[in-house]
Amino acid sequence: MPVAVAAFGLWACGDEAMTSAAQCTTKECLEQVGQSAGIISGGESSSSSYAENSVESSSDDGSGSQGPDSSADAQSPTSSSDVAISSGASSSSVLGPQLSSSSDALPGSSSDAVSSSSRGHQHSSSSATKPEVSSSSESTPPSPVNEFVEDHRSECQIGNIPSSVNNAKLPDPFKKLDGTRISSKADWKCRREEIGAMYEKLMFGTKPRNPEKVEGSYSGGKLTIKVTDKGKSGSFSVKISNAGTKDKPKPAMIGFGGGMMGGCGSLGNATNGLDIAQITFNPDDVAPESGGGMFFQLYNQGQGTIIAWAWGVSRIIDALEKTPEAGIDVKHLAMTGCSRWGKGTLAVGAFDERIALTIPQESGSGGASLWRVGAQVNKQKGKQFVQGLSSAGTEGKWMISSFKNYDGKENTLPFDQHMLVAMVAPRALLILDNAGQEWLGEVPSNYCGQASKEVYDALGATENYTYSQEGGHGHCQLPNGQFDEVKDFMNKFLLGKDAKTGKIDYTKNTQTINFKKSEWIDWETPSLK
Repeated sequence: MPVAVAAFGLWACGDEAMTSAAQCTTKECLEQVGQSAGIISGGESSSSSYAENSVESSSDDGSGSQGPDSSADAQSPTSSSDVAISSGASSSSVLGPQLSSSSDALPGSSSDAVSSSSRGHQHSSSSATKPEVSSSSESTPPSPVNEFVEDHRSECQIGNIPSSVNNAKLPDPFKKLDGTRISSKADWKCRREEIGAMYEKLMFGTKPRNPEKVEGSYSGGKLTIKVTDKGKSGSFSVKISNAGTKDKPKPAMIGFGGGMMGGCGSLGNATNGLDIAQITFNPDDVAPESGGGMFFQLYNQGQGTIIAWAWGVSRIIDALEKTPEAGIDVKHLAMTGCSRWGKGTLAVGAFDERIALTIPQESGSGGASLWRVGAQVNKQKGKQFVQGLSSAGTEGKWMISSFKNYDGKENTLPFDQHMLVAMVAPRALLILDNAGQEWLGEVPSNYCGQASKEVYDALGATENYTYSQEGGHGHCQLPNGQFDEVKDFMNKFLLGKDAKTGKIDYTKNTQTINFKKSEWIDWETPSLK
């Protein structure tokens, strides 16, 4: 690998129970539930300004902060202890999950369990409104459940997560932790959460959910987000360009930006002519790879920076929901980024269901690229041809420190990256890869793209997924040959226009890549109803 490319690669590539409205039959009961809902939904949006990228503590004893989770760092891939993550919220609750004062714990920590039912989802105040009471003697029908949520973790029981398996093939994304396979599309909701819990325990660390308060203020093209949780507050800002108005909001692309990677993502001129807003998120404002930052001052539980970035984007969406004057249509949001920010983009889309379209570009190891296949390629080459797990597991502090222990033991991972990709399904996903960039994993990325399609096919969402790989261009310099794919996905999933999507395309590669499905997949792809 040329020295110049390698140097660039190191910088840019390596990159409890509550009465629900449905149970109420009296006016008094409904009013009580409505009042409770008002409490859950959090405070009103504030229009005041906050110091950017600052963290304030309202607790002199520092009780709002937790120290590093040493037991998580000591987690071994061959550990015999499993972690049970329980969650007991009922999906029939109209108001959604109940808040709890218990703190989030890093999966694999000494607490042995994370109670997901203690971590509800706080979004816009419209998600938990006081039910209207009819003057007639008939009871008021329950309000519909708000499905525009960050995730459904609190609705799902998460079983024991193994730290190690013995499987040289790609793990079955349709097999639940209890050993049974899902049989319907409805089952995917909680299977998806199981997969997410596995990634949090073993690779990324916990994504803190439901902060006590998220506020947004918008002025001069800048949205300031203030987050308050566990006695501490922190704030950061994002830039918004070509925004709509409160009455006519626009779809938006959220892009990683800042530093040498420039502005809103790395899609170049592919978005020209599309009337969408652009939101530029600088991840250093939340969690710089050099260490520290706002996120870790609020939550110091040994997480990696990638999950911190995903948390940051989720808080941007929270703030946008509460700040309509920013002119953004939150139901039509896309996320993009390249290289290390491609890894971040995939994590954002995987861990927040409010992202309508996810476009990771050249994400490489730790992104949309298979660990098992990368290890095989390196073994065949007799050197680290593709960025290995240990390298990716330590660079940029992207992952929890114990993840590097899987290096050379990739077959013991209870997941592979096709399952992280699958977490986006059935929402729209366009994966853009660069053939010829071996450090990013030309072959393991291609195989991941093809294996991931199985989940979209099973969910009847084939048209929502495209894997595109093309070479002959610089890193994070989108070639003209991929422009149409970007425009088609944005037109279809952000602007509601007709466009043809859904394919695997690597016809422009300079080398032949032959994915032998039987070599890597020993499970049947179901047709879920």
